[in-house]
Amino acid sequence: MDLIIIIVDVVFLAGAVFNIYWQSQIEIRSVYKISSLVFAAFMGGWLLVSASSDLPYIIMVAAFVTLTIMNGVGGIGEKKVVMNGFYSGVLDYSQIVHVTLIPIEIPQRKPKVAVIFNTKRTQQIQMSFNTSYKTVQDYLSNKLSSGVQVEVGQI
Repeated sequence: MDLIIIIVDVVFLAGAVFNIYWQSQIEIRSVYKISSLVFAAFMGGWLLVSASSDLPYIIMVAAFVTLTIMNGVGGIGEKKVVMNGFYSGVLDYSQIVHVTLIPIEIPQRKPKVAVIFNTKRTQQIQMSFNTSYKTVQDYLSNKLSSGVQVEVGQI
């Protein structure tokens, strides 16, 4: 059983290195997904109830909780879009076919924008940013290929 847990430890730690690398490339950070934090607290508590004094198990639980917390971070990076949430990963700009920017303007508040990326695999990725839609639009215009339509919607 220890061998399986050690293999899981290695996979989790490799995932942490992957996340650290891509998250360090983010230039426009999205709003943190709180659901990742809630999930980490729930799963961490559940895993610690069946506590074990085995070092590989402790490392596995710590790595799992750390990865889950890290998955809440996302944004637009130099080379790729770093997705956040439970199914986080990276999205290459060449895979994006359409982008919808939805400005959220509330009086006496900082501007926000919701961004929906449509991919070639008919997948939609939604992210929110605490910046103006123009900032995101200008940044994406330099990263996306010329055939990608960037639409500005309204609420």
